[in-house]
Amino acid sequence: FLPFASKDTIKEVYTSFIKNHVLSKGSTIMKKSFLKISSLLFLFVLLISCDKDFNSLDSDVIGDDHFDLVYDEASLVAYSKATGVVQTNNLPLNALGIYKNDFFGTTKAHFVTQVELGSENPSFGFNPIIDSVYLYVPYFSELKSTETSGERVYELDSIYGNAETGKFRLKVLENGYYLRDLDPADNLQSSQRYFNDDKATKIDPFKGSELLNNSSNIAQNDEFYFSKKELYIYKTNGAGLYVDSNGAVLSDQNNVTLRVIKERKTPGMWLDLKNSFFQQKILDAASTANLFSNNAFKNYFRGLLFEVEEINPDQGALAVLDFSKAELKILYKAASEAVSVENPTPTRTRRTFSLKMGYNASTTLRNNSINLLEYNNSTEYDAGLAGSNEVLGSDRLYVKGGNGSVAFIDLFTPTELETLRNNIATKNWLINDAKLTFYIDKSKMLNEDNEPERIYIYDATNNMVIADYTFDSSSGFNPKNNKLVFGGIIERETEDPKRGIKYTIRLTEHIKRILKADSNGEYQDNIKIGVSVTESINLVSSAKLKAPISANGVQISDIPLASILNPLGTVLFGNVVTDPDDEDKKLKLSIYFTKPNNE
Repeated sequence: FLPFASKDTIKEVYTSFIKNHVLSKGSTIMKKSFLKISSLLFLFVLLISCDKDFNSLDSDVIGDDHFDLVYDEASLVAYSKATGVVQTNNLPLNALGIYKNDFFGTTKAHFVTQVELGSENPSFGFNPIIDSVYLYVPYFSELKSTETSGERVYELDSIYGNAETGKFRLKVLENGYYLRDLDPADNLQSSQRYFNDDKATKIDPFKGSELLNNSSNIAQNDEFYFSKKELYIYKTNGAGLYVDSNGAVLSDQNNVTLRVIKERKTPGMWLDLKNSFFQQKILDAASTANLFSNNAFKNYFRGLLFEVEEINPDQGALAVLDFSKAELKILYKAASEAVSVENPTPTRTRRTFSLKMGYNASTTLRNNSINLLEYNNSTEYDAGLAGSNEVLGSDRLYVKGGNGSVAFIDLFTPTELETLRNNIATKNWLINDAKLTFYIDKSKMLNEDNEPERIYIYDATNNMVIADYTFDSSSGFNPKNNKLVFGGIIERETEDPKRGIKYTIRLTEHIKRILKADSNGEYQDNIKIGVSVTESINLVSSAKLKAPISANGVQISDIPLASILNPLGTVLFGNVVTDPDDEDKKLKLSIYFTKPNNE
C-alpha cells in the first residue's frame, strides 16, 4: 500500500510507527538497530512512492510539490447517536467487573455461559470422590521480567480501572435459564440473539445456588480484584498432599515456602468451587443419560453465572477476558475396580476431569454465552447525546463502546459533491490523499487511562468496511496496531500525563470512489461514515441493535462488534464551533489534490 501513498502520508505513517511501536518497546540495542533498518526502509519506500507519483502524472507535474491543492473546507455534518440495547451473545471476548469512567458513568459487566463436558459419556471409575474443583481464566498480560527467585513479573492488559485496588464482590452461581441455539420466534430458522439487558428478565428469575466455596480467601469473592501475580500449582502425592523436592509429604501443609512448584500460570482469575455441588451434579450423575452427550448435558446443567456487586459506589475494575481459554477442572480420587471379597480396599488414584466453557467461532467450542451489561450514565453524557444535531451537526461527538454511542458523518452537501466531481472529471484533478482528523476534548477526558487507544470508521450506510481498510495490509508488533496506514490510533502528548491529542484516519480510496462515481455507480450517493471505538482493528463483523436507530434518514440496525467489546469512550470535537478558541480543533476532512499544469 505504501508505494501508492503520497510522501507526506509515508512520512506521517513512518513517524507514527516509530513512536508507537519502536520507541515504546524493547531494549536500547534493539531500538537503535531497528531505527537504522527502518530508516533505510523508509528512504527506499519513499523513492518508490516519488517515482510512482512522477510516472502517474507524466509531464503535467508542476515542480516538486505534488499537492497543489489542499481541500479542507468540506461541509461536514457530524453528530452522535445512542445505540440503545445491543446484541451481546457469543462474543469473542467478554467484560467482567465494574468500571467508573470519569465522564461517561459506570458500567457493570456480568457474564453467563453454558458449560460442556470435556468428553461425553465419561467414566469416573469406582466410588469417585472430589478433592477440589477450580476455575482458571487467564488475563491478557505481558511478561516484563523474571526475578532471581524465578518469579515472573507481568503487566496486565485490557484491564480498566485500578486492577490492584479496584475491588468488588464476585459471585458464581448456577445458571438455570436455558440458552438456546435457535430462535423459536423464527421457527428455528435463525440463530437466537440475546442482548445486554437480558439479565433482569431472563437470567435473574432462574438463578441457582452459589458455587464459590466461600473460603477465607476473600480475594476470590467478597473483595475480588485482578491480580498481576503469576499463579502456581504445587506438586502433590497421589492423595493430594503437598510434598517436598524428594517427594516426602510436608509435615506442615500450610507452609507455602516448602512446597515445590509443579506448574506456573500467567496471571488470571482463580476460583475454588464447591466440591459438594460438582460431586452431585457431575460425578454422581455418571450413570444417567444427562452426561451421555453435550446436548443433554447443557439442558441438565445450564451453566455458570458470574455476577458482580459494588463494595462501595462506583468502585471496581473491569477486565476483558477470553472465557474460551478457561480451565474448569474437577480433581478427584477413584478406584479402578469395585470393592470385592478378593480386593476389599482397592487402590484409589488421583484423576482429573475437565469441563469447557465460553464460545470460540474459530474452534468447535460452542457454549452459548451472554455479556450482561448494565449502565449508569452520567448526566453530562446523556445531555450531550440529547443535544446532538443530525441536521446541522454538533460541537462535540460522543463515541463510547458497549451499549453506548456512535458518531455519524455526512461528508459533502449535494452541491459540493457535484462541484468536486466536476473538477475531477473536467479538470483532471488527481486525488493523492484524504484523511479525517478528530481532536479530543481534553476538558472532558481528564484521565489518560480512560481514553480508547483506537477509533474506527466504516461505511454506515451499507454496514461494511471502507476500501482503505481493505487495502491496508500493514501490521504492528501488537495485532491491535495492525492497519497502521488506515490509522485511528491515538496520538498522545509526549510528557506525562500522556493525554490524548487526536486521532487521524485515512479514507483516500473511499473519497476517490465517491468523487469519481458516475450516476449509476455504487458510490453515486454520499455514503454515511460511522465512527466507533474498537477493541480490535482486526475484527470487522457486526452486532445487531435491539431497536434500529435513525441517522438523518438512514436506518441503522447494526454496529461494529469490536465497539461492543470496548468499555471506553471519548469526546471529540465536531463540525460546529461554539468557542472561537476551538476553531483549529474542529473536525476536518483534508483532501490533497494534484492539479495538472494546464490549470
